[in-house]
Amino acid sequence: MVKYCRKCGVELKEEAIFCPNCGEKAIAPNKNFFEKFKIPLIIGGIIIITLIAFALLTPQTQIVEVDNVEFEIPADYVSEPSRTEVSYDGNVKSSAMGWSNDESYIEIGITRTPGSGINGAEVAATVGGSPTKMLGHSGYYQKYDNEGYSFVFGMKDKVCMIYVSDYDAFNDIKVLDE
Repeated sequence: MVKYCRKCGVELKEEAIFCPNCGEKAIAPNKNFFEKFKIPLIIGGIIIITLIAFALLTPQTQIVEVDNVEFEIPADYVSEPSRTEVSYDGNVKSSAMGWSNDESYIEIGITRTPGSGINGAEVAATVGGSPTKMLGHSGYYQKYDNEGYSFVFGMKDKVCMIYVSDYDAFNDIKVLDE
């Protein structure tokens, strides 16, 4: 931006503090809002973009509980209306819950024997399937003919069975308790 001496009208260099012709003090040109606050605005913009990206890229999850065992699953899974609570002879208790989203279905079941205790790993082995390690546990994996997949494993005196309609849904589940 070109500036001129306000007393004699001579064109001044941009960095001039005084007029070389008459010695009058040069007036600093008015800076617009962006020029005055360029650095803080850029930093603020970067912070806002970073926060938005973090919120969009961070998977949102929920904690669900089946028979006092906690699991973490994505927040877009909604609870199915049915919950199963079964007691066999007052000794063996079983609970199951299901969740679904637009792509997959997850069902988690826990079987336990209050008081007398069972060896969950031994009971899981009787279910059959291929021995494997998933979700941080050793257990047994089964594939059902075009109907889904399951993983059964022992947790102290409990047996946990996780059924999914799509194999990739196993990646959505995290076991929080033991």
